[in-house]
Amino acid sequence: MTPVQTRSVSLPQVPYQTKLRLSAYIAECLKDMIFDGVLKPGDKLPTEEDLCKHFNVSRTTLRESVQMLRVNGFLDVTPGRGSFVCLPNLESVLQDMALLGRYGKVPIRQVQHLVQVLLVDTVAKVCEVSVEKRRQLHGLILKHDVLAKENALREQAWLMKQTKMAGNSMGEMMLGLLLNLSMPDRMEALEEPDELMRCLSLQIKLNSVIDEGDIESAQRIMGQYFKK
Repeated sequence: MTPVQTRSVSLPQVPYQTKLRLSAYIAECLKDMIFDGVLKPGDKLPTEEDLCKHFNVSRTTLRESVQMLRVNGFLDVTPGRGSFVCLPNLESVLQDMALLGRYGKVPIRQVQHLVQVLLVDTVAKVCEVSVEKRRQLHGLILKHDVLAKENALREQAWLMKQTKMAGNSMGEMMLGLLLNLSMPDRMEALEEPDELMRCLSLQIKLNSVIDEGDIESAQRIMGQYFKK
């Protein structure tokens, strides 16, 4: 990251505590300053010497703290120029959240509720894009003669396509995260013939009303999609 300008930064004093390793504690203090607005994206951190004096730590400890923040995307460190505050890459953050959520046992019903909230809003915008674009959804519906994993991926592609059509880049990233979290559950669900038929029927109905530009019906059907 190339900062546009550098402003003078005055860091507040922080109390010392022993529950964390000192380098981790310093990193947390600096991160809190970023969240509190004391340090802003583009700001250059004080010199290593000044930071060591401010926190009363060794250069080794401070460098460990800076490295932690660099790895987590909060600092851009350039030899000879210094350390600059930056924003973490949102896509990487969401990928990390997806990994944590999948193995952290996030309640699937909560995930699917958020998916529906995103999609009910999204499908209204899809109804307003060109007919040619809307019809692209027909090629992504579920199939009877494929494995559950492929159907889960087809379903994901069908839903992601709608969000892309709506032009909602933030929603697209969030939906990708939520769908990745729910993938194991969807694979299991789509192994059941009755659930596969239910979802396929709703996909066909939804694609049809989207073609007609019927926003009310599209939102109603989308609201039913993840309900058994």
